[in-house]
Amino acid sequence: MESDSSNTQKKKTTSLPPRRGQVKAHIFESLANTFASVVSKVGEVVAKIKGEGGSEGNSSSSTPPRSSYNSDGNSDIS
Repeated sequence: MESDSSNTQKKKTTSLPPRRGQVKAHIFESLANTFASVVSKVGEVVAKIKGEGGSEGNSSSSTPPRSSYNSDGNSDIS
């Protein structure tokens, strides 16, 4: 009979399925963490590239090349 009492002392743990929405929440949390990690690494790479390029890499401050297009068109023909 001692074996019966030892069986009742052990609690059976059953794993229930997750509550509604927990699986989706876990998936989206995992995706958000992955996305944040990727964006962070891309930012580091961009910062490294800009740091090595110096002022040559900054094309927004330079003036665009002159165009050979003349907007006056046929103004000399009268």
